[in-house]
Amino acid sequence: MSRFSIRNPYFIVVICLVICVIGMTSLVRMPVDLFPPINLPEVVVATFYSGMPPEDIEVSITNPLERFFTLAAGVDHMESR
Repeated sequence: MSRFSIRNPYFIVVICLVICVIGMTSLVRMPVDLFPPINLPEVVVATFYSGMPPEDIEVSITNPLERFFTLAAGVDHMESR
């Protein structure tokens, strides 16, 4: 293999150029999307109120948010922690 390459340097250069041209053509024609469409079927809402007991947060913040979000279309499951 190396003997063939040494005896035919122009052939090797042409093969390398053909490979480079094919690679550049493939790179230019390859479709690339910066922001592909992604379907994320989950939404996380976190509420924090420092200094308020968890029971008060549930009554005054979490429960009203849950009632509001149940009005949205396509809500299959809701969970509070």
